[in-house]
Amino acid sequence: MEDSVSDIQKNYVDVITNNSVIKHYVKGMSRFLILWIIEYKGPIHGYAILKELDKFFSILIEEESLKKSSPSNIYPILNKMEELNFIESECKVKNNKKLKYFKITDEGSYVLNYMWSRFDIIHNNPQWKLLFETMK
Repeated sequence: MEDSVSDIQKNYVDVITNNSVIKHYVKGMSRFLILWIIEYKGPIHGYAILKELDKFFSILIEEESLKKSSPSNIYPILNKMEELNFIESECKVKNNKKLKYFKITDEGSYVLNYMWSRFDIIHNNPQWKLLFETMK
């Protein structure tokens, strides 16, 4: 019996040490947040999107539970969003640097509003409210 408890504890330690639950949550939310950042702050270049995204998770980054966003994670998402016509880009020169600025399209605004309506339905579910009330 003791071995099975030890194995269970090891699995939970792995989850906590690797922050796998948090990493999955961040990965899942990133697309929504990136689209929102572009709508709210746009036109905005990729590096500024990275900085804005990191603000959402700054406490986790500061405590080193999560790494800062990286171009290798964000730019594929931006490229896919552009392929899907959720965003569009325009190159501009700023301080002798060529930067790609992104802005949301009508399709992107529609998708963002749809996603928001789904989150709103989920978060207004009494079961979710109970969960968060009891976890305080």
